[in-house]
Amino acid sequence: MIITFRKSGKQAAWSEHARSLLEFAEDQGLNPDFSCRSGVCGTCSTRLVEGRVTYSEEPLDEPDPGHVLICCSRPVESVVLDL
Repeated sequence: MIITFRKSGKQAAWSEHARSLLEFAEDQGLNPDFSCRSGVCGTCSTRLVEGRVTYSEEPLDEPDPGHVLICCSRPVESVVLDL
């Protein structure tokens, strides 16, 4: 699976060692906004341009349509994030 960070122009193959898309983004040198790392605060909400994700922990509040909480999600297929 390929993870594309559209704004930064970075692209990398997903690593199963990453616990979340947030952790994976940090591994790629990005610094996305976050606070809780557990789907509670919504600070990490990012537009999901393409693809599907699954949540390791269901978010407290569902993110806005077309958005994903990267702190507690993992890709199901290749994704494009607006980061």
